[in-house]
This record gives sequence, C-alpha cells and structure tokens, in this order.
Amino acid sequence: MIIAQIIGFFAIALWVYSVQNKNQSKILFFQFLANLMYGVEYFLLDAFPAVAMNLSSSLRCLLFYNKRKNNEEIPKSWLIFFLLLVLLLGIITFDNIISIIPITITIFYTLSSWMKDTKWCRIVFLVCAFIWIYYNYKVKAYISIVGNVMEIISGIISLIRFRKKEN
Repeated sequence: MIIAQIIGFFAIALWVYSVQNKNQSKILFFQFLANLMYGVEYFLLDAFPAVAMNLSSSLRCLLFYNKRKNNEEIPKSWLIFFLLLVLLLGIITFDNIISIIPITITIFYTLSSWMKDTKWCRIVFLVCAFIWIYYNYKVKAYISIVGNVMEIISGIISLIRFRKKEN
C-alpha cells in the first residue's frame, strides 16, 4: 500500500509537469511516463480496470508522441484502434460499476490527445482530474487524490498561462 502511494506521487509529478508544456509532443512523452507509473500504482492496489487503461494510454502516448515530435498527423485509424482497445480492455477488466470511470476517462484522453489543439487537451485533463478523485478514493489511491487536486490547479494555471501568450 505504501509503495503504491509513493509510485503514485512520482506519477503525479510527471503528469503535472506534462500539462505545463506548450508542445504537445512533450505533453505526450511525460504522460507516457506518468501512465506507466499509474499503471504500477493501480496494479499494487488491485484496481485492474485502471491498470489496463493506463497501460493502453502509455502505448497510445508513446505512439502519438513519435508522430507529433516529427510533426506528422496521427492517422484516424490509430484513433479508432485505441478507442476499440479501450473498450475491449474495459469489457475484459470490468468488475463493478466503478470500472466505468477509468474506461470513460481514457476514451476522453484518447480523443483529446489525437487532436492537435493543446487547449482542448488541458480542458479534458482538468475535467477528468475531478472525476479521478472519486475513483481514487474508492480504490484507496489516496496520494493520487492529492495529485488530482494538483492536476486541477496545474490545469487551470496552464489554461490561463497559455491563453495569455496567445493573445
């Protein structure tokens, strides 16, 4: 339990740092690392739907990162593949109604990371952070609740910060 909370702390740091990047490829790279760590945290807490979603998100972030760093478009077929993968993993790992939370959040993350507009990514991350609070409470990922609050603050700051630079 303590090791899971420590790993969650490092995942939080990577996620919060990702949101503060202007470049989408950097956002995706740090979220790749954060999702891996969250996957380990949830594994240690026996929250297998969240493990599956975070591992699929890690793969998605890594592949999308490689496309974005080379200024390439992410094919629509990749988006469809990852949405179907999330649904399949969601069905396989479904254990109760709360399992729907990480599945739904991962669908929104997948859609937002496919879009080029980092503003929408930040908005999705912000909304999802609120939803993660409830899930993390239910699976006893307590340090991640603190992280969700930090994500919310970081998301608001990044929206304000990058909005001012665009004006």
